[in-house]
Amino acid sequence: MKKQLLIVSLLACLFVSKNLFSQEKNEKVESLDEIIITATKFETNKKNVGKTVYKITQETIQNSAGKTVMDLLNDVPGVEINGNFSTKGQNLGYYIRGGRNRQVAILIDGVNVNDPSSFGGDFDLRQIDIQQIESIEVLKGASSILYGTGAATGVINIILKKASKKKFNGVFSSSMGSNSSSENNNLSAEEFSTNFNFNGTVGKVDYLLALNANGSRGLSAAENPDKNNPFEEDIFTRQNMLLKINYTLNKNLILGFFGSIDEFSTDFDGFNFDPITFASSPADRNNNLSSNQKRAGFNVDYNYEKGVLKIRTFATDINRRDTPSNNFFNGEVMGFDVFNHYKFNKEFSILTGFASQFQDMEQLTLFSPIEKGAGKQHFYDPYLSVNYFSNLGFIFNAGTRLNVHSEYGSNVVFNVNPAYNFKLNTTSNAKVFASYSTAFVTPTLSEIFTKLPSIEKLLPEEDITIETGFELNFSSKISLNATFFYREEINKIGYDPMTFQTINDLGTFFARGVETEISFKPIKKLALLANHTYIQRAESLMLKIPRNKFFIKADYQLFPSTFTALSYRFVDETKDFGEVDLHSYNLVDFFINHQILDKKVTFYGSMTNIFNENFQEIASFTTRGRNYNLGLRVQL
Repeated sequence: MKKQLLIVSLLACLFVSKNLFSQEKNEKVESLDEIIITATKFETNKKNVGKTVYKITQETIQNSAGKTVMDLLNDVPGVEINGNFSTKGQNLGYYIRGGRNRQVAILIDGVNVNDPSSFGGDFDLRQIDIQQIESIEVLKGASSILYGTGAATGVINIILKKASKKKFNGVFSSSMGSNSSSENNNLSAEEFSTNFNFNGTVGKVDYLLALNANGSRGLSAAENPDKNNPFEEDIFTRQNMLLKINYTLNKNLILGFFGSIDEFSTDFDGFNFDPITFASSPADRNNNLSSNQKRAGFNVDYNYEKGVLKIRTFATDINRRDTPSNNFFNGEVMGFDVFNHYKFNKEFSILTGFASQFQDMEQLTLFSPIEKGAGKQHFYDPYLSVNYFSNLGFIFNAGTRLNVHSEYGSNVVFNVNPAYNFKLNTTSNAKVFASYSTAFVTPTLSEIFTKLPSIEKLLPEEDITIETGFELNFSSKISLNATFFYREEINKIGYDPMTFQTINDLGTFFARGVETEISFKPIKKLALLANHTYIQRAESLMLKIPRNKFFIKADYQLFPSTFTALSYRFVDETKDFGEVDLHSYNLVDFFINHQILDKKVTFYGSMTNIFNENFQEIASFTTRGRNYNLGLRVQL
């Protein structure tokens, strides 16, 4: 890990010495707060979206230096990133509206990147670095119409940075910090990160290259019940490279290529099991998981008088290996998504698309091997979405998607989403909305191809979401939104402990809840935000999911070049497997950054879990106590 950090740091310092004082004034980051892409698959003014979409802007990312993608997502109402406060190598749970990982679609630049060869059919968010991201949009509710399998409880769309209009532009950042638990708190620097991003435009070609290396040590994944004798530390390292190149053939046609390599290695612990009582206890283990993911693809954007045609192609190769078990997993995915947005006039438009994926998996394990070529499946999905934006404030969206799958046949999903905008007075406006949407979740490759012969076929999970809510904007200083949702799951993909097999659970399972958020800017220098999430569903389905969650944040511009933020988080009590109680906890964090040299250099720092709260978000696993992080970002 140290070798990669040194190489990236030396390369970045070379560019710093050549460009720090010779580049032009830093380009302003354009505010796109009112433009949303994920809800309709094309750029849409936020007021014309019939749902509440949360956007993490570039300004928020810059002011949250030191935070990860998971940290920022954890601040969004209705989203719980379980494992985020544990060691860096901890498996993460993406729980949106009481759902699980398989029910959340992760997109990068609008392309679904969920991994069908993984146990949860998800995308590992540890594989992408925050420095490569322009913004993140979170769309909650059933969205399979536009994004296919997995978009049952929500969609997380990660929008990567675009190239600068200058010939060369770059950013170098590096940080270090502590990595300790509340019981063994220390100030040693055990966490490091180095990032280098350069981009620009030369003639008709624009480019972006991003490099990242980070790692941590000092904490054990599992927590020893004997607090005075902690388990050995578990080391995590990660390297990442992203390349994007676009060629503007003319004002109407853009051709693009992207490629990325993501590698990480993490130590992890295990459990001891009592064969009589089946009770488990944490155990120090010398286990290791290594992962290597390669992604590449070509894009085409063609603009014409009445609309735009977009082609997205991609190929992914993922390898994971556990030691000392030597379990090996390889997943290969090739796919495309072609869609056309046609505008009949300013009010009425239609989106038509066709998506397909070809998937293959090899799995070498003692109990459930899948030979190369034996784990193949594919699907074809035509889809349609109709959008109407009336000048009188009425909004209507409806669509349907046909999923034709090689293993289980076909199914159809649809949505209906009316909304209405109206003015309260000259400075205030409101929006009310409602929707009825269906979604589906395809079983993973491992689940389909390791099922018992007695199970004829695994059906896709079917979800129904009904939601209604409102947004109120009282001038530019205060806004309020609230959403009520009700969700049903049919053919829920479950697990039979008697046969150790994945099955379709019989019955209908529900979840309902309320999400609220208020933002207030009393003065120019101060911005306040608070949100609350309430979720209700059967106790057996709420494992590690808090019923209540509060988040409050205050951003304050202390000086023209100094930004500060203070946040408070309350997470309700819940349970883990085996009816283990996980107590509620409170966290207070502080962030600060200061800019010098005409904003070319930024110093930043943070103190998380200031009051050193001792808690567990996963039973028997370590969580982080009070820790600091210090960093430097240089605009080249």
